[in-house]
Amino acid sequence: MKIKIQKIVFPLFLSVLSGFICGRLVYSIYNDKENQILSSNIIYLLEDGSFENYDTMKASSISTNYVFYEDNGKYNTVVAMTKNKDNISKIEKAYNKELKVTEYLLNNKEINAKIEEYDNNLVKTEDPEEIKKIVIEMIEIYKDREDIKMAKIS
Repeated sequence: MKIKIQKIVFPLFLSVLSGFICGRLVYSIYNDKENQILSSNIIYLLEDGSFENYDTMKASSISTNYVFYEDNGKYNTVVAMTKNKDNISKIEKAYNKELKVTEYLLNNKEINAKIEEYDNNLVKTEDPEEIKKIVIEMIEIYKDREDIKMAKIS
């Protein structure tokens, strides 16, 4: 009787233990990859405003270089984009205006790499004119590109 119990309990214990170890390993691998992918693709769009019509938008924007999109019949102007939260306040100070910040996921490696490059340049400067110049260059990489899609997070 004792031998029969040992033949059942020992393999059962080993099965549960190996299942637990394998489960933890797979979970940690996918959890790390998921966090890496999501955090590396989050970008912040800094919007000047939302306007009822196209002409009002053209007349009211704080910058001549911007990207706009239509959402629910309103035109929204994006004057800057960044991946670094610290750069948001720098950009707002340069334009002397509080901008609406919206989080998006961008799944384009080329654009993500360029935004990171411009973000590094923004970190190095405090000059408002230089910041505006960098922001304009950053917006240019997205302008007239219909093939780039973003998903709104918040």
